Amino acid sequence: MFARCYQLGRPNLGGAQRVYPAHVGQHGGERPHSAALVPTAAIALAALLWAIAATLARDLFDAGVPPIQLVEARAVVSAAGLALLPAAWRSRSRQRSSVRTVVALGVSIALVNAAYYAAISRLAVAVAIVLQYLGPALVVAWLALRARRMPSRAIVSALVAALLGVVLVSELPSGDIGAIDGLGLAAGLAGAVLFAAYTLQSERAAAHYGAVGALFRAFVAASLLWVAYQAPQGWPRELFESDNLPKVLYVGLAGTLAPFLLYIWAIQRLRSERAVITATLEPLFGGLVAWVWLDQVLSPLQIAGGGLILAAVAWLQVRSSPGPSSPDAPLSPERI
Repeated sequence: MFARCYQLGRPNLGGAQRVYPAHVGQHGGERPHSAALVPTAAIALAALLWAIAATLARDLFDAGVPPIQLVEARAVVSAAGLALLPAAWRSRSRQRSSVRTVVALGVSIALVNAAYYAAISRLAVAVAIVLQYLGPALVVAWLALRARRMPSRAIVSALVAALLGVVLVSELPSGDIGAIDGLGLAAGLAGAVLFAAYTLQSERAAAHYGAVGALFRAFVAASLLWVAYQAPQGWPRELFESDNLPKVLYVGLAGTLAPFLLYIWAIQRLRSERAVITATLEPLFGGLVAWVWLDQVLSPLQIAGGGLILAAVAWLQVRSSPGPSSPDAPLSPERI
């Protein structure tokens, strides 16, 4: 897990237009905080699409589809869908560093869901969710180390509120966490690192290729990785069963391609730490989807957690200061 209301600067001599983050004006000055509403809404929509896809993924697992095969299908379907877009084939950089960045992005995307599925197979779901959403804290810590400055109080307070909200939405305090398995814990922490990695790499890769081009190349890399893994295992028959195939295609297109594209598009216009904290809306939306779709009842704990996550996102919208994510984060030309 696109709105196109963003500010365009003057065309450069090559005819390309320069896109400025939503919080920065054409001449470097601060824009109204309301300008960040569109990319924030894009991440919220991405979180909703990821939550819906997670519910469908559960149905597919119950139908006998192995999780690793679904991760592979998501990458292949997304790569095929992006290949149909002309913007996917445009390249603005021939530097080796840009190739390494997009390959690293693809590997991170390929492995993040595999790590999460491995974690929930060995840990209580609530524990796995909380471990996965340590990713925003890692992003904030990494950017603070690179900039050699403490994050703003607005970022820290929003991060704490969002993580506490995730803990409550997952019902960790009232749930039975069971025995803590070492491999499950390692997988959960790996998922958090990969979540943080693809957030940070997305910003850099999109600066070289644009959101569509970066994601296309990343999913091609992810597809090659998973096809190489799957080939010795044989043909993934479960994915192509008539009852499963429509859900697989939906998860690949609406549950993977669309939300990742929304997320990368929005990261170019927001600070990375703002984007990743906003992405904590996914567990909240997951609870709401289960409430609407599966008739599951939201507990007072979950409602309180959802309120904290919403408050964190709203606080960021109102109080975060403008500026790039890191000292060398480029303002990227965009040709979606």
